[in-house]
Amino acid sequence: MWFHVLACDYDGTLATKGKIAPETLAALQRARESGRRILLITGRQFEDLLAVCAEIDFFDLVVAENGAVLYDPRSQLIEDLIEPPPAQLLERLRQAGVPFSTGRIIVSSLVPHETTILAIIRELGLELQIIFNKEAVMVLPSGISKDSGLLQALRKMGISAHNAIGFGDGENDHAFLRRVGFAVAVANAVPSLAAEADLVTAQPNGTGVREVIDGPLLNDLEEHRSRLWARTIEIGRRDDGTAVAYPVFGANLLITGTPGSGTSTLTGVFVERLVREDYVICLIDPEGDHRTLAERAGILMLSSAAGAAESRAEEIEQLLRHHPTSIAIDLSALDREGRIRATARYLGAIQRRRAETGAPHWVIIDEAHQVFPPGGSPAQDMFDPKWAGVCLVSNEPGLVAPEVLASARHVFTTSISAVTETMTLLKPEDLPGGPLETGEALSIALRDGAPAGVDRFRVTRREAMHERHVKP
Repeated sequence: MWFHVLACDYDGTLATKGKIAPETLAALQRARESGRRILLITGRQFEDLLAVCAEIDFFDLVVAENGAVLYDPRSQLIEDLIEPPPAQLLERLRQAGVPFSTGRIIVSSLVPHETTILAIIRELGLELQIIFNKEAVMVLPSGISKDSGLLQALRKMGISAHNAIGFGDGENDHAFLRRVGFAVAVANAVPSLAAEADLVTAQPNGTGVREVIDGPLLNDLEEHRSRLWARTIEIGRRDDGTAVAYPVFGANLLITGTPGSGTSTLTGVFVERLVREDYVICLIDPEGDHRTLAERAGILMLSSAAGAAESRAEEIEQLLRHHPTSIAIDLSALDREGRIRATARYLGAIQRRRAETGAPHWVIIDEAHQVFPPGGSPAQDMFDPKWAGVCLVSNEPGLVAPEVLASARHVFTTSISAVTETMTLLKPEDLPGGPLETGEALSIALRDGAPAGVDRFRVTRREAMHERHVKP
């Protein structure tokens, strides 16, 4: 399962005239019974929401006041995510005759009073913003939105936004629907939101939400995966300047080449670009080549000492459960057998978290020949060839267990000999442009184990420096 959270707007989406229909609540319960969690995300003032939403305890978490307030119905903990606007603003609004109401943080008014409100904000020199939702005018501190509230809620859940489906109808839903992995606009949504959504329902309001839950969600939106395949990361440029990009939901990868030809650089680019787009990765690094990734924000570098694999695996599992954090694991302190055993434990922990949250989205296994030798190993026993989001890296692909190597359906190579001699995928005369220059690579799509297309490109520059074999 890829989608683990439904993040739903309230008014105009789940609710009609302030009320959720029993049929809609029943559909949400069916979604929960499938193993998903339900997040309510609304622009309503918190106290007002408590008054109108009798079902508030049903939700796993609630984001209210357009991202300013986070509420946990189970613990009944209310968390203000920022300080409220100053009292002087409220006094000036009263003096100007602007009708408004206040929540814990939000100041709410109506069109056409936004012009006066903005003038007062400028007069007072305040760092506040105005957000519209149809006829509603919301005043909030700068940087607060449904998107910021969504991220806070998902962090508490330990789930990446890429594993969430968002449902909305209004202008203030743009921010969080752009963040989630799949955006749904109900049929009554404003045209600008419908134009950006991945899916527009045939029915309005809660009926539209039920339409998705009892339809495409039953097979995890499989029929809409073309929208996901369109999401790519750039890894290089062709000679004509056009980008070479790889689908985040693309086939499993093998990155190969000869020693010193740039394999680790290409791997680093792949990792950095994924992390830049907030995808969660786990990199297993047998030789400590990628320690400098710790310099890259969003990647936590861990090391594994002899005898510590079990406790480290538990730590990684806890990290991934509570924080959708990318992790690189340095195994260079272990001998080869220790690396194999440690990889087995880590793969088990990773797959348990994937089943629960959908992340990490990619597992990158460097020096794959060290941990997946031919003839089987504990690491191979934990490796399911049907896994998606796997990138194997090896300068010696002939020494990778064939069953593991066969899981790769696409090859990036930084040397011609790796695919003409070591793997014999291609003949030298079939390669475009002759020998590869420093910094160049080939992208080879495979179909039934044979090349189905070859592309030549120059690898994008890395953000972090590469550290070569820190331990012999």
